[in-house]
Amino acid sequence: MRHEPFASLDAMLAPETLTRLCGEQIASVARGPFAQGHSASGSSFLAVETNDGQGPRFVVKLTSPANDWIMRGTADDRGREMLVWASGLLDELPPEIAHPVLACARDGEGWAILMRDVSDDLIAVPTGQAIICEADHLLFLDALAALHVTFWERPERAEPGLGFCSQPHRYTVFSPATGEREVDHPNEVVRWVRDGWDLFWTLVDAEIAALVRQLLADPTPLCAAMARYPQTVVHGDPRTANVGILRCADPRVVLIDWQLTGPSTPGSDVAWYLWDAAYRLPMSSDATIAVYRDRLAQRLGRRFDEAWWEPQMALSLLGQLVRGGWGNACDAILHERAEVREWTLKDLAWWCEQAKTGAHWL
Repeated sequence: MRHEPFASLDAMLAPETLTRLCGEQIASVARGPFAQGHSASGSSFLAVETNDGQGPRFVVKLTSPANDWIMRGTADDRGREMLVWASGLLDELPPEIAHPVLACARDGEGWAILMRDVSDDLIAVPTGQAIICEADHLLFLDALAALHVTFWERPERAEPGLGFCSQPHRYTVFSPATGEREVDHPNEVVRWVRDGWDLFWTLVDAEIAALVRQLLADPTPLCAAMARYPQTVVHGDPRTANVGILRCADPRVVLIDWQLTGPSTPGSDVAWYLWDAAYRLPMSSDATIAVYRDRLAQRLGRRFDEAWWEPQMALSLLGQLVRGGWGNACDAILHERAEVREWTLKDLAWWCEQAKTGAHWL
């Protein structure tokens, strides 16, 4: 079902509107700065309290191409985080996955996304700190499989022509070119991207450096190779910062930040999750991939085939080194904890081996 955005932020946050949206009586609304999180893209947030702090809490994300470098880097001129709600895509998520979006509104040249406050449910922890428990890890892998099967062989549901993220943009938005183009952006992630690639070239062998440089400059061979295998709709950014668990009688995974949503192979979401969370996971990357493969196979039944599973996963892992080599390098050289630096250097070697395997499928 399609949804219409409100004409303004004020209209969306009116007490009578919030009463209708959340199903609870809202008599008063107060806005203030949101101090429990930040955006990697440069967007800003508002905290919304109701009924003098005794009612439901909400978060509003304010985003526009003027301040969001990822929007600019992925040619997002329609407000993709608004689009996933307005198009009804979020309504089609499987029951294993919840989302907090209630409504959206125009906000000048950008958009305001109204969400229930799920900040206490997110599982994000800084690299090198808490370990994600096995139950949460397995629940999330199963939810990813459920998402991918729901949209299996229906990539047109998030067709880039409709405003969703294209595969080439997903593989170039964190490129050295982006780091240089956005050099004046105050967001620290842009600096990590720029500095990380400079470090990356010093850490990998000539073969990997040449392969990654080539695909950063032109991801067409990678995207064309991946397009030979079954496609689905991917979240695009399943970092732990965007993942939560609703801890109720029947726990569900919460996914936020659908800015990079679009068509791809299922392995690309798994690769991004591994890239972000591997140090904090209760099992190895290889074991994690095996668990996801089994969950996907169970859900697909006869539609699952090893003939496409292996190459799409290999290409997805290659693509992840293209997307995130800068992050591996930053943690390997700049992380404050020596054990994280040492672990990341070993992990980078694993990624490089996967990239070489993936290159055989180009």
